[in-house]
Amino acid sequence: MVSVASGNISILYEDAALIIKTKKDDFLCVADLHLGYSPPTPSVLLPDRRACMSLASKITDISRKTKVENLILLGDLKHTIARATYSDHLLVNHFFDKLSSSFRKIHLVLGNHDGSITNILPSHVVPIKRGELLGQIYLMHGHTLPSYEVLKSNLIVMGHLHPVFYKEHSPLNGQRVWILMTLSLKNLFPKKKALYNLIIMPSFNPETSYSLKLSYSLGFTSLTSPLLNRCKKEIIKIKTVSLEGAILS
Repeated sequence: MVSVASGNISILYEDAALIIKTKKDDFLCVADLHLGYSPPTPSVLLPDRRACMSLASKITDISRKTKVENLILLGDLKHTIARATYSDHLLVNHFFDKLSSSFRKIHLVLGNHDGSITNILPSHVVPIKRGELLGQIYLMHGHTLPSYEVLKSNLIVMGHLHPVFYKEHSPLNGQRVWILMTLSLKNLFPKKKALYNLIIMPSFNPETSYSLKLSYSLGFTSLTSPLLNRCKKEIIKIKTVSLEGAILS
């Protein structure tokens, strides 16, 4: 584990997860589960419920290993976008039934795939519409701009982009990665001169990592991320880190 932001966060690289420490509670954080997603060429074809239970088991295993009893899901819990289907309802309930004995608090920061999900969430799961500030850490899915609460933070954590490694002819192409950035938000908040650290999490569901030819460098831009698109000229530093914790670029 590597600590960032004054020891308030630990990156569990291999687990595609974070631990966020506050004065009151510690939270486990994962992003982009996309329950119900069926890849066109799956490495291992699993029925939706079995795949859902596998992801839930991985989360409870991390909780047991780290002794963290609170959970933040950083958006795109389900895969369907605009509506919640009957199948979504079943999967979401199976998923939270599996987690119920491991977590005291569960927060869901809503993503672009979480349309109508509040209609099917169990009552103990707290939906967060735009972003959540925990201490000096601002958590968002990444498909919208952050709220003004981001100005109270020194670290931003987001998912949404499902980052994978790409370099021409590299045998590592297609592997999930972490993206660590330092940037300014002056294009969003002109009077704010502070620099912010930004972590882009890999998708927790390994089947939703898309092998796109994106180069994560100082010239990196993303039309699917309003924050990075608006602040692309304000990126100061950027690192690509593997799930093994190795710096790739």
